[in-house]
Amino acid sequence: MRAAAVRLLLVTLCLPLAGEANVTPEPPPLKVVVMVSGGEQREVYMELLRRFEVEHPAIDVQHREYEQETYKANLEQWLNGEEPVPDVMFWFAGHLMEDFYRKGLIRPIEDLWQAENWDEAFSEGMRDIVSYRGQAMGLPIAYYHWGIYYHKPLFEELGVSPPATWDELIRVGEVLNRKGITPFALGTRAHWPAAAWFDYLNLRLNGLRFHSRLMAGEVSYQHPDVRRVFEHWQQLLDRDFFMEGHTDRSWRAALPFFYQKHAAMMLIGGFVKPQLPDTLKDSIGVIRFPVINPDQPVYENAPTDIFFVPSEATNVDAARQLLSFMARADTQSWFNERLGTTPPRLGAKASPDALSQSGLAVLQQADGFSQFFDRDTPRGLSSPAMVIFVDFMNGHLTIDEALLALEQARQAVF
Repeated sequence: MRAAAVRLLLVTLCLPLAGEANVTPEPPPLKVVVMVSGGEQREVYMELLRRFEVEHPAIDVQHREYEQETYKANLEQWLNGEEPVPDVMFWFAGHLMEDFYRKGLIRPIEDLWQAENWDEAFSEGMRDIVSYRGQAMGLPIAYYHWGIYYHKPLFEELGVSPPATWDELIRVGEVLNRKGITPFALGTRAHWPAAAWFDYLNLRLNGLRFHSRLMAGEVSYQHPDVRRVFEHWQQLLDRDFFMEGHTDRSWRAALPFFYQKHAAMMLIGGFVKPQLPDTLKDSIGVIRFPVINPDQPVYENAPTDIFFVPSEATNVDAARQLLSFMARADTQSWFNERLGTTPPRLGAKASPDALSQSGLAVLQQADGFSQFFDRDTPRGLSSPAMVIFVDFMNGHLTIDEALLALEQARQAVF
């Protein structure tokens, strides 16, 4: 009996406490950070993640949305582990994305790309945009056109047509000035809207290959072809084609001048659509940037937005499930229609409204794409260069001074 009692005691001591056998560890949350440019965009991202949670109730999504400049300032700290590393992050295609990947800060998703057969879901060109040496770095969720948005009723009142060539742009701008209307609304407080003017003048005058080589640091900013860019830009400045005080305004703060016909046009990206009042959307049209050199193919800025998994992410399985959800045609159709952007996924539906379809036509008629100045060249160059662009537009720098300052910045980086 004594031996049996000892055995019973040992068995009792080895049993788990009541209920302990049924306890399973809580799965880690899925941490997502997103860059937003306004309340409308924040709501779209929040709804996107809510839809994912409905389909994956076992995954606890914890998300944070940051304003653009705050997000950019924290990005490398997150990737380098100086702050808690998210599991899924937003960023842009281009040089900076590739640089992070080369540094080992981004987890490749080539195996997920193959498992999901995404070569059938995305074009070869889109695959190239989000890959480095054949390895997929992230998932494209949206891309968008840049173009000249114009106030259609105002153009009709003045009897002018949207400009298709440089000479037409000059003529239309001069008509507008005579009527007391500024040709272009502009807000350069964040500097990057000025870079759009440099990009387009360079692409229209010198083409994509030259532009790409310049972004890669292979060409001097004192090259004669870059001088031609600034000479054309100077033509617009000399004619007072840009609204005054643009350095004190964000691009959003410039929009009311456009709505109220104080300015007739605006060079901006498709992300502007959610900012447009519903009552005015039918009054706004969009065209591609005018042709300057008719012998040059027509290239467009088409920035591509990406979601990716950092190397130090802890919940990789859930992160991959989120990317798979974001890649679906129904997800991309809904998401891009809400934001006024274009779904990269083949078979996804673009928004049927006239403004989105006009923007889509800009992309479809292009001979090639660049991303955007501050996505295509290192931050050590793009940040000072965009300040130089704004100073040039303000008349604080001559062409010679601007070119010299840009070249000094290039040499400091490359």
